[in-house]
Amino acid sequence: MYKHSLHLVFLFIVLTATPAFAQEPEQTLTTNTANATIVLGVTEVSLIKASSNIINLQLKQREAGQSIETMATDSAARLLISSVISTSNPRTLTAKITSGTVPTGTTLELQAQPPNPNFVGLPGLFTPSIPLDGTDKPFITNIETCYSGTGLSDGYPLKFDYTLNTNLSTYGALRATAGTQIVVTFTLTAAL
Repeated sequence: MYKHSLHLVFLFIVLTATPAFAQEPEQTLTTNTANATIVLGVTEVSLIKASSNIINLQLKQREAGQSIETMATDSAARLLISSVISTSNPRTLTAKITSGTVPTGTTLELQAQPPNPNFVGLPGLFTPSIPLDGTDKPFITNIETCYSGTGLSDGYPLKFDYTLNTNLSTYGALRATAGTQIVVTFTLTAAL
């Protein structure tokens, strides 16, 4: 019986150990596809640049018995723009005087004009001429994703009109100046 028990123990050890000896090492599964995760993005852009020399607008004398000239105009300045919006909120261009004062009895007005065909995207909606002062005033609205180009004739042409006030009662307040320098600051709605 002891011999029989020994065989059973031996048989038990062999049977329980056999599966462990029969297993092969675990193999890594491979397929014919693989994945790569890529994060894509487009930077929000809100950039403008004025391209012009100093603009010189003078209301000059005419013949004796007449007022000075009633208007001086310049359309040489260009406003270059690059815009990429992230939402459906369009941008706005505003302008204001940030340094200096328009001489008494005169007015400085700004009007943006449509850009040339190099402009890519929709240029926005143009307002009529605006009188400039120290308050931000919109002059182009509904600007979305676009760019103007960088050439000499690219961008929004800016027309400045320097005029004598139509209210003639202010004519007596005019004073001759050697040149009053003012700075006009343009702002494009910032990136969110």
